[in-house]
Amino acid sequence: MIDHPRSRLHQTAIACVAFPTCGLAMAESERYLPDLLDKVDALLAELDLTSQPINLRISGCPNGCSRPFLAEIALVGKAPGRYNLYLGAGPAGERLNALYRETLGEAQIMEELRAVLGRYAAEREPAEAFGNFVVRAGIVREMRAGRDFQIHA
Repeated sequence: MIDHPRSRLHQTAIACVAFPTCGLAMAESERYLPDLLDKVDALLAELDLTSQPINLRISGCPNGCSRPFLAEIALVGKAPGRYNLYLGAGPAGERLNALYRETLGEAQIMEELRAVLGRYAAEREPAEAFGNFVVRAGIVREMRAGRDFQIHA
């Protein structure tokens, strides 16, 4: 039983099943998601961003069963404990995200998220969604069409 209300991030995050169920998985996803969300939630609280409707998805491989390429923040498994970090999808699903960093471990993921979310906290416009901010700020390029999307840089 959950003894505290779940954050917006916890309520909306999606993961594929990955290990041990999926033979295509290269990294954890579903079993890793709760720990990851706790860490990202703590970061959001530190930056006073808990009320922002940021969506996060994680997939154990590039097949993307959790639809990570439509998330404002996405992790796509590349190897055990290693993920590609994607940022910048449209909050309403109107834009794909873009590859931001490759083959990161958890410490590196959190370091990158701290830097980008810190900028978002300091530089965002009123009511600006995180995915829109990272595109406007030039952190990632806009992906309006599938033909523009690249799984690898």
